[in-house]
Amino acid sequence: MQLSFNERQQDLYGQFSELGRPVALSAPENDKVCRLDTENWQKISHAGIWRLPVPTRLGGAGGSWLDCVAAIEGVASTAEDLGFMITMLGHVGALRILLYEGTPEQQQRWLDRLMSGEIGITAMTEDTGGSDLARMRVAAREDEAGWRLSGRKSHITNAPVAAFGMIAGRIPSLGDKRDIALFFVDLDTPGVSLGRSEDNLGIRTSPTADLILDGVPLRLNNIIGTPGDGLRILCDIISFERALYGVIASGLIEGMIKKAMARVESRWAFNRPLADYQYVQGRITDMKIAATVCRFATYAAFGKIESKTEDASIACSIAKFLAGEHLLASAEHLVQLHGHLGFMNNDLSRQLRDAVGMRIAGGTSDIQRINIFNQLRRLNKKPVASPLAVAAE
Repeated sequence: MQLSFNERQQDLYGQFSELGRPVALSAPENDKVCRLDTENWQKISHAGIWRLPVPTRLGGAGGSWLDCVAAIEGVASTAEDLGFMITMLGHVGALRILLYEGTPEQQQRWLDRLMSGEIGITAMTEDTGGSDLARMRVAAREDEAGWRLSGRKSHITNAPVAAFGMIAGRIPSLGDKRDIALFFVDLDTPGVSLGRSEDNLGIRTSPTADLILDGVPLRLNNIIGTPGDGLRILCDIISFERALYGVIASGLIEGMIKKAMARVESRWAFNRPLADYQYVQGRITDMKIAATVCRFATYAAFGKIESKTEDASIACSIAKFLAGEHLLASAEHLVQLHGHLGFMNNDLSRQLRDAVGMRIAGGTSDIQRINIFNQLRRLNKKPVASPLAVAAE
């Protein structure tokens, strides 16, 4: 399990932390108008962040997923914009699906566009439930030329700004419980339209909208993986994305700590700097503990993903749970340490509004608890060899 950067990853962290600084400068205005910072998105993309985990034979940098994670953590440490980070997370999910499950033809069609910064989606949620994938209604039905995809995906990250991506649905002709399939679709295909862009409390710089599918024509090369094997792929991608939330939270909290330290060292009360008071020290040390725990949780989860351990899903849900809980607590500390200034409508309170969304996006904190318990129950039911039988062998 890797908990520290190698030299290459340290360089990537530093490079992309510098590229995250302009994102922070534009975040207040983008938050007001619910707009993604596309200018800095392109700069970060052109710097090669999406090429890092892709083999050189496919046009990538030939690095590892941990290289990409280090770069994402670098952006998070300075960007002060959870919405921007959520857009990155949705995009990297589409990249991972295409890289691991796509055919050579599919990779040739879409991979370079993803690496170049055309934004991708991973559309799973429907109004029947976010994390309850078994209740999906979007379905592809066969016609003389292939399939027609119809239905509606709800609250889809990146939908207003994306060019293409993965849409989870069903092929009912495969039979009940064997029909979940994943479709990779260009969003300018006839039959694809968007609902109204959403006006959310926080994470406003990551545009979301419903994705409306009305008889969208599909061919075999629009299906990712084996038809009916979609649930396995979805579980892999969901776990990967949940693990990533930990370093996003950690990076954002580290940025909050810098603001908090500047405040408490410069602000005086009763002839002493705020930094001298134990209750202030307690808030800031809680923030540092939170950043460290979230970061380690992500890298521990990635170690389990790479090793394909049975409890990898548990580790990923733990990383997501910790990210949501600790980011919200840290953002509240940041506001409290700034007093009335923190309560004003500014960058401080914006980070608190965003942090509320961290406990919802990617599966709520309660859903993470459910997943952790269900996985524990599943593992606990596995037969355990008798010590006497082991000794006899």
